[in-house]
Parts: sequence; structure tokens; C-alpha cells
Amino acid sequence: MSRKPDLPHADALTPARTATIDQLYEVTCHLQRSARYHRARERFFESWSNLISFLSLLAGSSVVVSLLASAPNWVALTAGAAVAILQAIEQVFRLSSKARDHNSFASEFLSLERVMAKQDTLGSGELNEIKAEILTIEAREPPVKRYLDLICHNQVARAVGSDDLETLKFWQRWLAQYLDGDTALQG
Repeated sequence: MSRKPDLPHADALTPARTATIDQLYEVTCHLQRSARYHRARERFFESWSNLISFLSLLAGSSVVVSLLASAPNWVALTAGAAVAILQAIEQVFRLSSKARDHNSFASEFLSLERVMAKQDTLGSGELNEIKAEILTIEAREPPVKRYLDLICHNQVARAVGSDDLETLKFWQRWLAQYLDGDTALQG
């Protein structure tokens, strides 16, 4: 359902120059899906980073306690090795940095959605600018985890009352943060 814009020169806008409801809906859903995707990735990396920090702290405390309590040497060596390994994992995989990157991506997508929400009407040119900005953000993204993207698609579809849901197997949902899922839509 189209509504007439509340602009002084509304008659000057033609249907060819005004974005359609379907176009706006498509872009809005894309932005919402992308924001959900990056929030999910952010939570994933933050969780792993927090777990590694906790285990490092625990293992580091074990080193100090075992040294002070005259525990056998192997306890201190094992705990020290655990700290080194956990910190190496954090440094190599840069989990907290990846969490911040995904936070930034989500914020950028939400910012574009905010720009759209502020407008009573959006011209085709303005919508094309938003689409171009989406492509700019996506060009900086790491490769998409397809199964996670489909989970986020389903969340947005449910939120807007659509029945356009993708069927995912249990293992695809469970391992969505780990699998690329390049064949997810190929049948």
C-alpha cells in the first residue's frame, strides 16, 4: 500500500523517482538480517575470548598457588603451559578484535536502517545510495557463514510475519558459526 508523501512538492515525485514499498522492504530486511548476523558473530567471538581469558586467569592463578603451596613442579609447568597456549590462541585468532569488527559492521548497518526510518519517502536515487553503502560495507566483511546468515534470514522473516523461511538441519544450526555453508542454497 503506497501512501502519498507529505512534501510540499509531492506532485513532482513520480513513481519512477520514488522507491517502491517492495524495494524499501527488501533493503530494510537486508539491513536487519546483516545487523543480526554481525551481532551473532560478535557474541560468538566475545564468548570465546571471555572463556580463554577466564581459563588463562584460572591457569595463571594455579601457577602462583602451586608455587606458593609447594605443589609438585608438574602442576606449575602444566598451568604455565596452559596459559601460554590459551594466550597464543587468543593472539593468533584475534577473537576480541573480530568481535569488535563485527560490532562495527552491525552498527554501520543499523545506522543505514536509521537513515531509512527517518525518511517519510525515499527517492530511487537515495535508495540507490543506501544500496551502494551496503555494498561498501559488505566489501570489507569477512566471508559470510551461510548457515548463520540463513538463521538470521529466518529470524527477520518471523519478525515481519513472513513465511519465507529456509529449512536448516539441526547440525547446520548447531555448527552455523563454524561452517562456511557455501552449498547452503544449492539444493
